Amino acid sequence: MNQQAPPTKLFREEAKTGAIQCPACGAPITLHGFGGVEQIACSYCGTICKPEEGGNLDIVQQAQRQRRESVLPLHKRGQLDGHTWEIIGIMWREVVSEGVAYPWQELLLFNPYEGYRWLIYQLNDGVWSLGGPLPGAPEVQPGMQPVAKWRGEDYKHFTTGNARVTYVEGEFPWQVLVGDVAQANDYVCPPNMISVEVQHGEHGSDVNFTQMRPIEPAEVWAAFQMPGSPPPQHGIHPAAVNPYTTHFYWIAAILLFVTWIVALIAYASARDDELIYSGSLEPGEVITEEIEFGERGEQSPLEFELMAYGMSNSWAFANVMLVDLESEQATGVGLEVDAWSGVEGGESWSEGTNPRSQIVGGVEGGKYLLQVEVQTDTAGDVADTLKLTIKRDVPLTRYMFLPLFFITLFPLLNLGRKLGFETKRWANSDHASSSWEE
Repeated sequence: MNQQAPPTKLFREEAKTGAIQCPACGAPITLHGFGGVEQIACSYCGTICKPEEGGNLDIVQQAQRQRRESVLPLHKRGQLDGHTWEIIGIMWREVVSEGVAYPWQELLLFNPYEGYRWLIYQLNDGVWSLGGPLPGAPEVQPGMQPVAKWRGEDYKHFTTGNARVTYVEGEFPWQVLVGDVAQANDYVCPPNMISVEVQHGEHGSDVNFTQMRPIEPAEVWAAFQMPGSPPPQHGIHPAAVNPYTTHFYWIAAILLFVTWIVALIAYASARDDELIYSGSLEPGEVITEEIEFGERGEQSPLEFELMAYGMSNSWAFANVMLVDLESEQATGVGLEVDAWSGVEGGESWSEGTNPRSQIVGGVEGGKYLLQVEVQTDTAGDVADTLKLTIKRDVPLTRYMFLPLFFITLFPLLNLGRKLGFETKRWANSDHASSSWEE
């Protein structure tokens, strides 16, 4: 049984590479893209040539320019997505918006079995993208913010601009010249991005679709075994996944809310909420009465409440004092109720506080002397009767509802960070002032 021969190794061997000369400057040029090469840009003088059948190079665009140092060198090899890629072409492009240039570098990667890929580096914010040809054409729906539909997903329009080629070096399977301009339309649906480029020529328009994804600078640097650290990333990739898009905080908040409800019921049920005094007061009356509640050595909160009946456009005040008959320590509160009403501009209004309550915590149980002094307003409709109630061991609202604040705080903080991330993402788009949706 014959064994199948292994595939021919198409990557060049470093020690056996043959070279041809640039017809403009005479510099050696090595071909790496094999039969698919349509154009070569000399790395030394910038002259753009086209391979001929005889192996010679025909000048397409002659130029004398200084070589630019790209973020990764030409012919560098690296491992990405489980395959070995070689940088066979480098193209610098830029979009100018409101007088500001936004440049980037496009590194053409080649693998003889996988074809071509683009590794794109944005100079302004240091973000990287890895992409390749889109196997088809998305359906673009126009509007205030156009949408490109692809395989059941909606890609939102991000930017549109005229991308101009400013530098070319290496080999390309298509014709590209310095000064070429194409309309670039970017659409995002994290973690993916689709770029639709339209280049108008003498024989019509050429449309190319590219799908890209973000790639971390450290991953690129490690893939190509570059020394040191990669250039720092300053911005947010248009297709970056929002790290705050998670349901964890909301699920945790719901679980904590249920726990809080159970704890709230248990806390309220454990309180005695005992009525230890209830009495009616007449305006101007002074009351002195002995009361007893709780156990000596046991502390609990007391709630004092004053309610006025039959009062209008007037006020009433009660000075309540509890004196411990054993220690002679006094606990006092002042309670004022008021009620106001009238008609202004044909509209009736009313305001005031009636009843009024106040809680005093840490009152020790025992025998007390209750003293109450009542004062009332002499104007308006004075209260007919005032009612004072005192309760022991009442539920404290601050303990009941303070946990609710923290339960809702965490998901709201996460929501704020999520919105902040999206604001930064869309700040560099054509829709910086528009709202975004999931």
